[in-house]
Amino acid sequence: MPESDGRPRVLFISQKRTSFINDDLVLLSERYDVRPFEFGDPTSDEPTRQAGALARWFARQAAWLQKELPRAALIYGWFADYHLTLPVWMGRRMQKPVAVALGGFDANVVPDLDYGVYGSAWRAPLARYVIRNASLLLPVSEKLIQHENAFAAPPEVLKNGVAYHVPGLETPYVAIPTGYDAHAWPMGPAERPPVVTTVAYLGQERSARVKGIDLFIDAARRLPEVTFQVVGVAPAFEPELRAHYQPPENVHLLPPRNRDALADVYAGTSVYAQLSRTEGLPNVLAEAMCCGCIPVGSAVSGIPDLIGDTGIVIDRPDPDVIADAIHRALTPGPDDRMRARMRIATQFSVENRRRKLFEVLDRLIAGEESWA
Repeated sequence: MPESDGRPRVLFISQKRTSFINDDLVLLSERYDVRPFEFGDPTSDEPTRQAGALARWFARQAAWLQKELPRAALIYGWFADYHLTLPVWMGRRMQKPVAVALGGFDANVVPDLDYGVYGSAWRAPLARYVIRNASLLLPVSEKLIQHENAFAAPPEVLKNGVAYHVPGLETPYVAIPTGYDAHAWPMGPAERPPVVTTVAYLGQERSARVKGIDLFIDAARRLPEVTFQVVGVAPAFEPELRAHYQPPENVHLLPPRNRDALADVYAGTSVYAQLSRTEGLPNVLAEAMCCGCIPVGSAVSGIPDLIGDTGIVIDRPDPDVIADAIHRALTPGPDDRMRARMRIATQFSVENRRRKLFEVLDRLIAGEESWA
């Protein structure tokens, strides 16, 4: 087994270093000698420059893999997309196992929103190659393997999940939810003002639609006595958002906050709303629940898994239905906030992810191939 400093070497490959990806990087570093590679985002360049930028990133990655792969025991990558094509190909050639964590964009498609890797003519075949040739898939929710979404574009029911978008899928998988540290997300007060919050980075119209911000604002119109706040609006996008949706006075658009500042936001929030039209397993919802917010969310992918029986799941994007659900959630019983917290603290703890992830990766490194 290739090792350095007595621990197996794991090559950790991602695109953007989001909070949950960084959490995994820290977690895996407890047990393995982790060597990270962050692939840049050439799709953010001007179209005429994208091909050149992509080629440069592939060249950098190839040189890095040639250096690191011979001594590696495992490749671990987040999201099935172009940035894992070369690692999977080289990993197979050198007989190195590859684990791919699936998060949502690589499993779901909403055509009306131009969302999902399988809607791209050039990215879809690369994503399918990664999924078909990985050693093991690690979706954050079972729903990312197969799921029907009736919320995104009614009356149409969207068939989603990698089993649908990658026909004939034979790659084994083990669903391991992301994990949350209850100590990092303390329980807020039992009595709270009538404030409803949603958190999402919003820099363009598509993001607003994906996260259901239009539904959030429409529900706010029906509850003028309640304060609604959207945390994460990029200042440059705020004028466009206001012009497009004309939010009423009870809707506050707030700029992005550092993750460590969100616990204070949740402590002053009675209801957390996650009205996404497509998702994986949203961290912000889990973290808000851990802080005692009553959850209201769409019946999409892993959202109902997080909420369970501690809040309200909405099965259609109807602002009247959403407003009624929020109104009911604003009057929780004395134990309801603690029930929401304990669901995350027990069923979606970081300890659970650590235990399951280490068990699976150790078996993969050891060459085991049965995952039943």
